[in-house]
This record gives sequence, structure tokens and C-alpha cells, in this order.
Amino acid sequence: MHDLMVIGDDLSSHVAAAVGANYGLDTVLVAPRGTGGFHLEGDFAFNIDPTPLSGFGVNQTCLSLLAELDIPLIEREGKILNPAYQIILPEHRIDFFNEKEALVNEMAREFPQHARKISAFYESAAKKSKIFSEWLHTHPFIQPLNIKDYYNFLKMTPYLLLHQIEKTKFKNLLNSNVSLKKVFAAQEALLSISSGNQDSFSSSYIHCTPFRGIYYFRQGKQIIFNSLIKILESKNGLYLDSCEVLNVKKESAIAIEFADKAGNTSSLSAKNLIVSTKWEGMYLLLAGKKKINFGDWISPVQISHLPFTIHLGCVRKCIPEKMARHLAIVSDVQKNIFDNNLIILESSMPEDEMMPAANKVSLTATVFLPHDPDVWSRENLAAAASSIMERLEYFLPFLKENIEFFDLDKSIEISKISRSVFNPKYKIRNSFITGFAARINKTRFKNVYLTGASLLADAGFEGEIISGMNAASRVIGSCAKIT
Repeated sequence: MHDLMVIGDDLSSHVAAAVGANYGLDTVLVAPRGTGGFHLEGDFAFNIDPTPLSGFGVNQTCLSLLAELDIPLIEREGKILNPAYQIILPEHRIDFFNEKEALVNEMAREFPQHARKISAFYESAAKKSKIFSEWLHTHPFIQPLNIKDYYNFLKMTPYLLLHQIEKTKFKNLLNSNVSLKKVFAAQEALLSISSGNQDSFSSSYIHCTPFRGIYYFRQGKQIIFNSLIKILESKNGLYLDSCEVLNVKKESAIAIEFADKAGNTSSLSAKNLIVSTKWEGMYLLLAGKKKINFGDWISPVQISHLPFTIHLGCVRKCIPEKMARHLAIVSDVQKNIFDNNLIILESSMPEDEMMPAANKVSLTATVFLPHDPDVWSRENLAAAASSIMERLEYFLPFLKENIEFFDLDKSIEISKISRSVFNPKYKIRNSFITGFAARINKTRFKNVYLTGASLLADAGFEGEIISGMNAASRVIGSCAKIT
């Protein structure tokens, strides 16, 4: 019997397994899809999830985890992007630089009539981001868990009250200029897993992401997955991928039955279980019950949109010289950002190790479609792909004649499979008491815990990492009490 079993394909599941194994737990990671961080297709390699990577700077969350796990490779290979990303509107292009003054100047150049207010906004956002960052460092679950936490939270009251005043000013600023409003909406869509939360206190942490830095690696996100699996296996942990979990039994220990790719069935048992919130087999754990914990009832999470990505292998000459690795393209400033109006584009870099030739470029173009089965028919997805290509043509006029690879059916398959890795867009009700969009990772079962970015939506990409660490810490703590 293992000490810990983790089920999930996402990064948070891999983090939980690696941390658990690193602290001496006999750990097994079950990755049902086994999709990992990227997809290879001939000469081209595509990141499964184009979300920009943050938190890899000095004293930041992700880098601290790597140091804890003794993974120096990522620290050496991580390169910071400047600009961190770009947002493109019909009449505007904003480079989100790493330095606050440079970004404010860029925004003022595009929106000179609002220069003073924009400068004041970022001054305030930087202060609130620092406060939230410090809170996140000392309270990794974000929500207060005990009386001492609530006492510390009360110390933030003056800042929270000031934020309510500044929030009104921010709304007025956005409502005074529809293009500026779409810039911030596009940034939220690029960086955040929740929608409609850009004026909360914690949103300043998202607004200031460029100042913490966006990073890329020559092997993309796959290097992170590989490093975590390597740590797991180096500690005698077990990694099982491409298998289907058939049954879960919850008693004093957790037992699962699963089938491998050949259809052969086996069983595993563990004293504790961590499951990803994106695991498709969650119904096996719930045994027909709708709610997994009280937090789901008082702070429900709903999936509003799912990502659909087309994968394009191109000749690099079709890419503008100053195009950032990550960008969000808004077609119409008058339309809702998710009404067929946003494309998230990620391109490979010339020095990417995954690319065999410098004159090749991998492009992923992602849109968010409603969480409606009818929308996800092949006919509708083909229409969505056609719409993406038409809109991209205005931004990349030489794209079509330079495409060397595009397989619509393969893109549809990858998009459906990668739901276990790629975060959808959630509608999350913030806590009435704190205003934070965070949920507890405990369940009604004393030895079953959750992991996944949706638990810590306020922390953006870094929430994916922290949630895995939090889940592992719960199990490590429970094992320590027993011994």
C-alpha cells in the first residue's frame, strides 16, 4: 500500500506528487491522459496550455518550489520575456513591459487622454499586489483557516476599504473608453482562470504580472512536467500514464481499479488520495453525490468557457519581427470579449530546443467557447477554426501561404483531451467575508484532498503550483500526526 496516490494530468497534480515523494511519502501519480506539456507533430512542437508562465523570479513561488525540490535545470534555462505579452486591438497595440514606468508610458502613448489616471492606477495596483503577494506567501490557502488568520486578515481592512473607493474610479476609467476596457478584459482572459473578476483586491496581483516577469523555456512547459516526474521517480515513486480509472473505493484506505492502454486491469491502494479538480472521473469519487465539500455549496464554481486551440506549423517569415511570444487579439472593441472576439496566440521562439529549424514556427491560436455540448460538434468547431483563420489574416496577412501543417481533426482531438491540463474559464463566487476567490482543498472524506488552479483563482498561473503544494502539505501533515 502506498502512502499517497495522486490522480490528475495537470501541473498541480504533478507538483503534489513530486512534493509528497520528496518528503518521504511512498507516492504514485496516475495521469489518465498522460498528455503532458506539449504535443509533437512532425517538425513542430506545440504547448498544450499557452498560459504565460509567471512566478519564476527570485524569491517567487515557482522558483522557491524548484529550489525545495532541488531542480536547478529550470532556473538556469528560464528566460524572462520583455515585453511579457502584447494586446492587439483594431487601433491599438500595447506592449506590456516588465518595468512599471515603461508600461505606464506605453499605455499613456496609446491612451494619452487617460495618462494621469492610468499612472495612478498602476501605482495603486503595485502596492496592492505587494500586499496580496505577502499575504499569499504567509497564507498559501488564501482564505483564513483559523482565528489567528482572521486576526491577520483584519490588519488588511484599511487597504480593503481604500480598494472599494479605487475600484469605483477604475470602473469609471474603463467605462470612459471602450478600447481601454477591452485591453484589461483581454489581459484578464490571458492570465486569469476566472472571468469577470478584474476589479477585486486580488486582481492587482494579476494586473502586475508583467512586473513579476513572464518566463519561457526552450522545451516549453514540458520541462516542468519532466522535472517533476523525474523527482517523483528518483524518490522511488511510481508514474502511471495513459490509463483509465474504472473504480474508486473509499474506506480507511483508498483503492482504485484501472485499465492500461492494452485493456489490462490492475489495482492500487493508498492511505491518502489527492485528485485534480479537472479529473474527468471525479464522479467515481463522489459516488453520485453532487457536492464534494461545503465550500462548493457556499462558493460554487462553474465552467463558463472551454478552450479550443488550432495548431499551425508555419515558416517564420510570416511572423512580424516585434511580435511577442504571447498575445491577445481583440477583433471588435464593441463586442463582449468571449463573443467570438478574442484569440490567444502563442508562438515558439527561434531558440526553442523543440524546434528543429530556426525558420520554423509553431503557432497555437486559442479561443474560448461556451461550455455547451452543441457548440463542440465538429461542424461548429470547423466554423470556429475558419473564423480564427479569417481574423488572424488581418494581423498576419502572410500567414495562410506560409502554413506547412494544419490538421483540424487533430486540433479538435487535442483540445478535447487537454481539458485535463488546460484550465477553462470559471465563474467563481468570491467569499462574502474576505472577497477572495479561493476554496478549501479538504473534502468530506478525511483522507481525500483536492488540487487544481480553480482552488486558488486569485493567484493566476501560480495558483496551479501552490494548490499542488497545499494538497501535498495536507497529506504530509496528516502522516506526521499518525507517526
